[in-house]
Amino acid sequence: MGKESVRLRKLKVNFWANIFCFILCCVHALSSCLSPESVLETAHSTCIVALVTNSCEIDNQIYDNSQFSDLKQLLIRKDLGILVGYIDINSKWPDGKQFHGEGVEAGKIVLFKKVPKDRTCLLPSPSQKSLVPLIFNGVNGLTTLIDFVNDGCHTYMSPTGGPSIEGLHKEEIHRTRFYVQNISDVQSKDVFQPVNQNCKVIDQPCSSDNHNFHVHNNKPKIPECERIDFPSKDDFFHNYVKISKPVIFKNVLRDWPAFTKWTNRYFRDKFGKNDVHIKLTPLGEYEGVEPRYMWENHEKFEIPKSVEDQLPFPDLVVVRPATKNMNFSNFMDIVEGVSNGTINDMSAYLEYSSIPDHLPELEEDIREDLLFKGLLKRKHLNIWLSDGRTLGKLHFDQFDNLLCQISGKKQVILFDPHNNHQMYEGHIPEAILSYDQTSNTFHRRHLLESTSMVMSPVDIQNPDYSRFPLFGETYPMNCTIEEGDILYMPSFWWHEVQSFPNKTAGRNLAINFWYDPFLVREFPCPECQLDVNPQYRHLL
Repeated sequence: MGKESVRLRKLKVNFWANIFCFILCCVHALSSCLSPESVLETAHSTCIVALVTNSCEIDNQIYDNSQFSDLKQLLIRKDLGILVGYIDINSKWPDGKQFHGEGVEAGKIVLFKKVPKDRTCLLPSPSQKSLVPLIFNGVNGLTTLIDFVNDGCHTYMSPTGGPSIEGLHKEEIHRTRFYVQNISDVQSKDVFQPVNQNCKVIDQPCSSDNHNFHVHNNKPKIPECERIDFPSKDDFFHNYVKISKPVIFKNVLRDWPAFTKWTNRYFRDKFGKNDVHIKLTPLGEYEGVEPRYMWENHEKFEIPKSVEDQLPFPDLVVVRPATKNMNFSNFMDIVEGVSNGTINDMSAYLEYSSIPDHLPELEEDIREDLLFKGLLKRKHLNIWLSDGRTLGKLHFDQFDNLLCQISGKKQVILFDPHNNHQMYEGHIPEAILSYDQTSNTFHRRHLLESTSMVMSPVDIQNPDYSRFPLFGETYPMNCTIEEGDILYMPSFWWHEVQSFPNKTAGRNLAINFWYDPFLVREFPCPECQLDVNPQYRHLL
């Protein structure tokens, strides 16, 4: 019995010794001297807060102030994923710059933001040689320091270590975001039916019905967007923007000057001599995805092995339309010629063309002041004008979108952005059509070294479920907008847009506002989820 007691006491001593060592290790890890090299490496995975000292290897504690010490203990206790340590004022980055930033003295607190992963380029990026720290110049007090850390590290903590009021609101947003699945059990495999996989050639469409969706004869009905009267700014934010829910506002534009003023004759008279940059395709299909082997020089065009190994579908390309500059009157000749049947096998589209840059006079006829002005920051205002028989293939935009339909209608098929692996998101090589004006023919000659990051390889007109089986598990939603309607389409929602002409004017005309999104995510990144854009913290 005595031997057992001694053994038990030894076990207890060893247990508490191990716990004590573990705590000391944690404190040491969070309180140690941070070298420039360790900061460069660690900043790719976490945010870093550090106290500048004269020589942190000797005695960093003499520089501790109460707010830094309190922050350090808080982060140790709550494990909030922020590294806290010390930096030597004499250290320098590998490129020779001051480690702590210019003009900083010992005792100052600095912050290094987490470095986002560069997902835009598949080639190796040059190694980073320095970072620019944020310097804390606030008054004494833990609350002020935490505000500084929250802003710099995009966190939402309170002085007690729990979530702040804004953090609680953010958690609610994550819980309540909108899923199409919550309103419908109709999946894509129930709706979209494959057709002949070999029909896609440059001068022959896959069907004779102008790209209407191929569906089962006894298909279930795709759920439709909610259609409402124009809401208040608060209702719009809380019921749609913050939960990422599309919605259609009915008959909003009919009182805008643009709705009646922007006739074909007005465009000719006002802008006829203006140069415009238009897109051309043979059949009205824009940015579709097709096999690379269909391009003339595909055997000679080499993709670097290091890049090709990162491509999920190296055998596919995104087909960019041919481009041409012409005056507005000539463009309108094509639009009207396609509409009345005198021009065949060609489509011309003035798409996402900046109104402020190219047609600034049009802003006088647009009532943005009625569209929740001041809620979100506007990035672009575009015009979309065509013969009305265009198909914008499946993709997403990184902006919150207000799409305003002036003439004709658009059938917008949407898929929510929460399970992006089902859309096979990733880099896809690009190619651009060429147009021979003399022979009036299109050619597939130019494979590009760039990649698209926002296109899906799935063709919902003709889905290949053997290659893309997960697409069949997605839940589509139909958000068709008529003349006078506005569609709010949240950022990163996948969409395919079939346009239809106004029967009298023979055209489709829309404008759209792209805003800095309220919800953002990294891309291409199928596993990355939407999160609140740090620039809109004030809305929480």
